[in-house]
Parts: sequence; C-alpha cells; structure tokens
Amino acid sequence: MDKELITTFKKYKESYDNGLENHNAVYEDYDELHFINSELEFYQICYETANVTEQRLIVNNKDYTEYEYRYINEFEYNDINQIDSNINENYDIKNLIKDDSKFLSDGYNLEICNQLTTSFTKIISFLETKKSGIGTNSHPIMKVENTLNWQGSELEFAELVKALIMSKKLNPEFLQNKIFERMKLFFNVKDFSESDKLKEIRNRTNTPTPLINVLEISLTNWIENKVSIK
Repeated sequence: MDKELITTFKKYKESYDNGLENHNAVYEDYDELHFINSELEFYQICYETANVTEQRLIVNNKDYTEYEYRYINEFEYNDINQIDSNINENYDIKNLIKDDSKFLSDGYNLEICNQLTTSFTKIISFLETKKSGIGTNSHPIMKVENTLNWQGSELEFAELVKALIMSKKLNPEFLQNKIFERMKLFFNVKDFSESDKLKEIRNRTNTPTPLINVLEISLTNWIENKVSIK
C-alpha cells in the first residue's frame, strides 16, 4: 500500500485519523497498532534519509591514513562503511533535499534537511506516544520474567543499541524502532524517543562514543589484570 508522504507535524496530526481509517479499510484485521508500526517504519526511513551531517571519513592511502569531510545521510554512511542493509532510502525525500548549487554541503540543502528531520522527529515521537498508550503489541514478544536492569542513562543506552545495529550484530531484517523496542523490554528501560537521543549522539563533537570507550577500557583492564569477576 502506497503511503502519502507528509512533511510537517501539524499536517500529520490533522490527517492521522483519516490515515488510520484508510489503513484499516485495506484489511479487516488491521488495527491502530498495525498502522502505527507501519508509520514508524516509514518515517524512520524518511528521517534517516534527511538526516544529513558532516562526517569525517577515512581515505585509504598507500603510505598513510588521511581523512576527508563530507555531508552524507545515514544510508550513504552505511554504503561508504560497507554496512549491509535491506532498506533503501526514501527517494522522494532525497529529491527534496538535493540541490546541486549547494556545493559547500555536497549538493544538500541543509536548511531543508533540518526542517524535515525536525518534523520527522516530532512525527515519530507522536507515534511512539500513541503506541505506548495502546499498551499492547500485534506481534507479542515473549515475556521476560527476570529482566536485566539498565544502570546507565537513556543516551548511553541509545549509543549501545545503535552501535550494535551499525556493526550488524543484531537481526538485519528488523528496523531500528523494532530493535529498540525489544532491547528496552529486555533491559527494563522506560520508553523514550530514540530518534531524539540518536540526533544528540550524531551532534557530538569532542567524544563521539563515550560509552563505547568506557566499555573498551573496562574489558581491557579485566583482560590485562586477569581478574575473575563473577
């Protein structure tokens, strides 16, 4: 079923009920939760397409390693770093944000990118709030009787999960929002907007991966000290 692309939060809220009604009319067993999950997947892809940031990329050289800075979105980042994905960027969004006259930002109109990511973040947060209000899942996850309790911050949790996703250590057939949903359940983490946290991570400048650094140091210390921790 083709989806209507809505690029502002105000219009999305106004058209939500109509979109839900049209979705449920397609098949008798579709419901609001099915609609929300479908919308989350769609707008997550829209967000990742429009989320263009300046990235430092390694340029392989015969004698030494050098870097170049380029403006790319999340799908291009995956391609450059040879991270497999069975998901394609949204080409309608790509057409909206490309502008060949913007040569200083590699052909991207950063103002439009910022407008779209702002709107998509609000749409995704709106849908996540709607979903949490329903309180059920059309694809039930097995209940975990003895959950592990996450002791870090929501930002650290988002960093860990995103690192696992980007390193292809989790199910590649699952979209990002589904992985976060299951990881939150397993680690007993209260629901939060991962899109907001991931945007915060992408905007880091001094230390891009503080949690990953701490994990590496902690494990290295354990290996070198050969201390058995139960």
